[in-house]
Parts: sequence; C-alpha cells; structure tokens
Amino acid sequence: MIGWKRKRLLLDHKEEGRRSACHRKEMKIEIDQEMKLFTVGPAQMYPHTVAVRNQVVPYFRTPEFSEMMLENEKFIKKFADAKEDAKVIFLTSPGSGAMEATVMNCFDKRDRVLVISGGTFGERFEQICAIHGIPYEGLKLKPDEKLTGAHFQKYENRDFTALLVNLHETYTGQLYDIELIRDFCERNHLYLIVDAISTFLCDEYHMEKYHIDATIISSQKGLCLAPGLSVVILSDKIVRQKVLEHSVQSLYFNFKEYLLNMKRGQTPFTPAVGICFELYDMLRHIEIQGIERRLEEVKTRCNYFRGKIGNLPIHLPSYPLSNAISPIRFEKDIAVDMFRYLKDKKKMMVNPVGGELGKRSIRVSHIGDLKLEDYDALTDELKLFLSKY
Repeated sequence: MIGWKRKRLLLDHKEEGRRSACHRKEMKIEIDQEMKLFTVGPAQMYPHTVAVRNQVVPYFRTPEFSEMMLENEKFIKKFADAKEDAKVIFLTSPGSGAMEATVMNCFDKRDRVLVISGGTFGERFEQICAIHGIPYEGLKLKPDEKLTGAHFQKYENRDFTALLVNLHETYTGQLYDIELIRDFCERNHLYLIVDAISTFLCDEYHMEKYHIDATIISSQKGLCLAPGLSVVILSDKIVRQKVLEHSVQSLYFNFKEYLLNMKRGQTPFTPAVGICFELYDMLRHIEIQGIERRLEEVKTRCNYFRGKIGNLPIHLPSYPLSNAISPIRFEKDIAVDMFRYLKDKKKMMVNPVGGELGKRSIRVSHIGDLKLEDYDALTDELKLFLSKY
C-alpha cells in the first residue's frame, strides 16, 4: 500500500513537471497584447472582430451558415461595386492561393496574358503563369518608376487574352491608374484580372465602372480579419466564357465546384468557418457605417500621418499611393534598425521591406483600429530615432 502511494506521488510529480513544461512553452509563444500593429496585414483588429474570434466555432453544414454566406456574398458584391450577376467564391487560402486559383481557372496554354510587374506581387503573377504553362509577358517597372500610358504602347494589338495586375503593388506602395489600365484593356478586348488585396476598402473600387472581370481579396488586409480566407469576385462574362469552359487540373481549386456549391451558400470543402463569421460581422458593421465613411477613415489617417512626417529627413515616392500604406524611404541604410527599434523597444510593428528596397524603406499602414494619437506616438519615435543619425 505504501509502495502504491509512493508510485502515485511520483506519477503526480512527473505530471506536474509535464504541465509546467507545457506552460513554459506556452509562455514562449504568448502574443504580446501591447504591440500596436501599423501593418497592412494582419492589421490592428477591431474589438468587435476579437469578440467574434473568441466564440466557439460552430458546425457549418446548416441552413443558418448558408444564409450567412449568402449575405456575405451580397455585401461583398455591393462594396466592390460588382454587377448583380457577378459570382463570388470563398477560398480557405491566403491571397497568393487565390491569385493562383484565379489564373489557373481562367487561362491555359492557349491564352497569352500581360502582367504588370512592378514589385514582389507582380512577379508572383509571373511565377504563377510560368508554373501553369500560361504564355505571358511582363510589363516591367523599376521600384521608383510610375506606370504611364507610354508603357502600354509596345503592347497594343498584340493578341493578349488578359491583363493581370496587383492594383496596389504593396512592395513599392504604388497605386496604379485603373482608368489607364481599363482603357488599354477595352481597346485590346482583354479580360482584366485585379489583385485588390491591399486596396479593397482602402481606396475607391468599382468593378462595374472599370470593367473588371476578376477581383481578388484577402481577409487580413482592408477587412482587418484574421488571415486565411480569400474572396474572388468574377464577372458573369468571365464565368461563362472562361471558367465554365476551362478544364482545371485541380481538386481543391476547381472554381466550377465552388460556383455550384455557392448557389446554396456553401463551399465544396471545409471553409475557414471562424473567419467566415468574422467576415459577416465586419461586413454588417461596414453596411451600418457606410462604405464612404469607412474609406474616409482610412484616408484621414493616411493624410494625417503623411502631414506629420513632412518635416522629417524622409520622403515618399512621387508616384500615386494608396491610402492603405505610406512607403517611407530613408536617406541612409537604417530601415532594418528602425524596424527593430520600433518592434523591440516601443512595441510598434511596421511592415519591413525585402529585396532592393529593404535597407532604406519601411511601410506604415493606415488600416485597422488605429487612432490619430497612435500616429502621433509613432511620429515621435521616428523623429527620436532619426535624430541619432
């Protein structure tokens, strides 16, 4: 009996040790709740989104979930200014997955597409085309080069099928001229495929007005939700002429299955259920607020911050910029040190930049639950750090 008790105590002690070890591991990955996110995605979440995230994820093959998803479809089309006959696809995927899915469902080796390639994300469209054997050409832009009508002259009447563009090239911060792009596509009878991941709900966006055939959206940018859900809005024209006529060599990314299932408010595979509820909550808030007011809030934060940094030894590129981010350029190679200083010392997270711009550029977001006083604090830290150089 005594032996049994000793064994039980030893087992209890070992179990307590395991629990303590688990606790220590949990502490190592604990999220810093004090960190302020000046990042374009994930963005600083709104309290009402956090409240939805804290709920138990329910079962989804129900009439109630279907009804919610059909409401999501209605709101998404409204805020993207899409035609009533447009179709919406919900993918459990990051934005890059939605980019690839859109390209592979709309085009194949019989097509020829033009890609505006002015940074990391334009290059991603090129990579997707190369992987799937889709003939393409890249309209190349240097990091500080503005897209103009002159760039399109050599591509006129070249029998392209479509134009692919990241409307806001998040790497450089350039917001391309959508009217210029639309007019080129109209003259050349091209489908227009737009990655609007970092411009949707940050800048004005009109699918019908600009004759956009596919819009790609991701949950963690302008929607300010958790990453993991992407949305593709398709014009009726591209659905009929390309998607339904195209044979896709994919189980998971076959748009025809998504279109069929969405008629009943469902997806063919398990969706990111929790984020679907976050989406519904956010879209209802925007509907009540009004999309014009939502866009104005982002623009106000953007203009306020850019005004605050006007006297600092930094500059912004001269080409058109989105309201989503300010791509700050420094005169010296201090961007990495600045990023680490803000993150580690001041609990402020900005977007670093890779590649050619990495040493002299950071990006500051204007989306999410941020106040003007947050930008006052960030500007003070920028000023303090720059005073040392």
